[in-house]
Amino acid sequence: MIGAFAIFHGAMRIDAVSIDALNEAFAQQNTASGLIVKFDLGGEPETSRAAAAAARATALSRHATERLGRAVNVSFSRQLASGAELHRFDSPMTSAEAAALARSVEALPGVRYATANRVMRNQAVPKDAQYNLQWGFRLNGSEAGANFEAAWDITKGDANQTVGIVDSGIAKAHPELATQFRVTSAFPNGGYDFMNNAANAGDGNARDNDPEQLTDSCGHGSHVAGTIAAQTKFSGSTGTGVAGGAPLSKVLMARGLSFTGDEADIIDAMLWLGGVAVPGVAANPTPARVINMSLGGGGACGAGYADAIEQLAALGTVVVAAAGNNAGDVANFAPANCVGVVAVAAGDVSGNRAGFSNFGAGVTLTAPGDSIWSTGGSTGGNCYKSGTSMAAPHVTAAVALLQARVPSLSINQSILALKSGSRGFAAGSNCVSGGCGAGLLDARGALDRVDANGVATIGWASNAVSVRENDGVATLSLARIGGTNGVTTVNLTPILGTATALDFDPPVPATVTWAAGDSSDKTVTLPILYRSGEQGARTLSLQLSGATGGNIASPIDLPIRITEVDCNSVTPIAVGSRVAGTLGVLPNVYCRGGVRGPEYDTVRYQFSGTAGQVVSVSLASTTAGLAVLDPYVYLLDANLRPIAENDDIAAGSQRNSLINAFTLPTTGTYYIDATSWSPTTDHIGTFDLTLGTCGAYVGMSSCNLDADGDNVFDWRDAATAIRRMLGYRDATLNGDLSYRSCALRTDPASLAGFIDPQLIAQSPNPLAAFDIDGDGVVGATTDGLMMLRLALGMPGEAIAAAANPAGSRGSWNAMRPYLAASCGLSALPPLTPP
Repeated sequence: MIGAFAIFHGAMRIDAVSIDALNEAFAQQNTASGLIVKFDLGGEPETSRAAAAAARATALSRHATERLGRAVNVSFSRQLASGAELHRFDSPMTSAEAAALARSVEALPGVRYATANRVMRNQAVPKDAQYNLQWGFRLNGSEAGANFEAAWDITKGDANQTVGIVDSGIAKAHPELATQFRVTSAFPNGGYDFMNNAANAGDGNARDNDPEQLTDSCGHGSHVAGTIAAQTKFSGSTGTGVAGGAPLSKVLMARGLSFTGDEADIIDAMLWLGGVAVPGVAANPTPARVINMSLGGGGACGAGYADAIEQLAALGTVVVAAAGNNAGDVANFAPANCVGVVAVAAGDVSGNRAGFSNFGAGVTLTAPGDSIWSTGGSTGGNCYKSGTSMAAPHVTAAVALLQARVPSLSINQSILALKSGSRGFAAGSNCVSGGCGAGLLDARGALDRVDANGVATIGWASNAVSVRENDGVATLSLARIGGTNGVTTVNLTPILGTATALDFDPPVPATVTWAAGDSSDKTVTLPILYRSGEQGARTLSLQLSGATGGNIASPIDLPIRITEVDCNSVTPIAVGSRVAGTLGVLPNVYCRGGVRGPEYDTVRYQFSGTAGQVVSVSLASTTAGLAVLDPYVYLLDANLRPIAENDDIAAGSQRNSLINAFTLPTTGTYYIDATSWSPTTDHIGTFDLTLGTCGAYVGMSSCNLDADGDNVFDWRDAATAIRRMLGYRDATLNGDLSYRSCALRTDPASLAGFIDPQLIAQSPNPLAAFDIDGDGVVGATTDGLMMLRLALGMPGEAIAAAANPAGSRGSWNAMRPYLAASCGLSALPPLTPP
């Protein structure tokens, strides 16, 4: 509300207590007085219609009493001009309860349609001047928005609620946002900056408690924050600026990227928002129970993301992620493809999927994401952005409203409310054929589903479940939302797809029951039977049926995919060796049971390792010419479960993958899956697979002699350092050196970038890290020669012979403690006897 900032915080401000009262008043008005039912009357005589209508009212009373579990009297009121009949309840019931009753009536023989006769009222419409540009919050004949206007009649959020955001930062001086951040004494700037690499952060520093975004006329993080909770005016004179979806709630920013960011920083950011302790960072005193992640990248979910999401799930935190803007399958983009995440596709103003949006079976639902107007610049202003990044915060705001209304909602219940409350896609929509999730986000529809006085809704929160054939069991969750006054039951029946009776045993239990007052999620287990040999992936589903005391949300079937773990052949490989291979080359036959899935060509290798052994797996494309084999490598344990994986050794480098310095947890058999990033693109060619063993050397922050980053200090590091001391660059720096497979730095730029800072003095230390003899000069024939002799294991006297005796560490007895304490060399030749 640019220009009206002071006014909003003066006499026009509505406090939390009065808002709660308004919400309760709106909730009381959220009622229906009866049903509008159109019957197929056929040739019913006009003279007997009144008596027949009364009989229909009696039948409706009986049906309503049975469905709701309490006495309900329905009486015929009148016939409408449409030919439908109005039947009134003896006392009002909630709109949600009446809508559920109408759906059950509509399923009766002889009924054309039934709908609740709802009590209509003026909706809570923001008075912000630019609200007319925010189609995503509205639902009318021309704008297929998310129906927040009706939702705001129920709740506008909660001032005690924190909504987490992992993004590019905030514009904390923006008048639309300045009062919307969660501020505490430990985090006075509304969050924390988790970017660990100062060079990439763009703000000149590494981690600190200031998540301010980089200067941008339309900053990504601020745009997302505005959609979730921009300052919003609902009464009084016309305001300025934009509205937010959950404006009474507070947001907390965890800056995890600028334009790009490291996955490790993002994982720390999301865990901190959820209340998990992060080393070196003060605990978050106001954990979030919903986190928005309008970010992502190509590839599998990854163990890091999966672990973080599991930890957040244990805390009851909903993770909402953008599906991605590649017009491809969301299955190939993380973290939206992670299990348990609410993956959001982007829709346009007509309710179609936006052309740029990802899609697929992994999408939870679709929300407004095309031409979204929200907060922009650093000190004011607003702007348009398009993307699934703009769709996700609409869903996050809706989850915030759900949690504000029913604070005890579980993750599964929140997702079920979103899905079952969504609107179907219109005929002709590009989403009718699938790939856009359960429907279009409807914030009011979701709130109606969790109405405690309504009819219970039972359903699956997950879109689908994938289980490995050696997992032993598939663990599934059923949720119930809405009314809990009576007992609710539902039956589960396996429906065969390509799976057979040899693949699973019956589910336990076969009938799920909720007692009156029980709103907990229910766990169902499906035993999975392992079949040795390569069977290929197979499918089945669990179907819900026979519900009592509630309605089953669509879809009633939960697809279950059993993925193969065996390969038709396994190739032995020894630690310290290199083998050549191919992918996608006919007529070769490849494994279809690899970790990546049956769509991918895979070559599996096997080796023996010992507990504590540090290994490196390098999968490098050797495809010549313009063709590129884009490889993907997995390390598996003896049970064929992934324990490490890598797509690109460096961002954007598609020709090699590297699992570096992995410590084997146990002694026994391990496997390597060599495969490709995509099953259809850059998936054909030759490769070299190297299984190396890495060292345990770890340099100190003040001095690190491991130039190539393979955790070993050897002659390669010393030779590279000497050449750099002599001014070598480009290919002359490393062109003839053969690096170990564990090496992280093998190109001239990365080697020079690591060595150069250690050749000059760094304040407050007056001596350079590589100035081993402490004479104030880093010399190739003194310090460099000593490094080489150290790497070759020569005696201390021989090492010190190259030193400048006038230096502060001119003797072996003087330099040895420096090498140990500052450079991390724990195994050194002994001290010269005194």
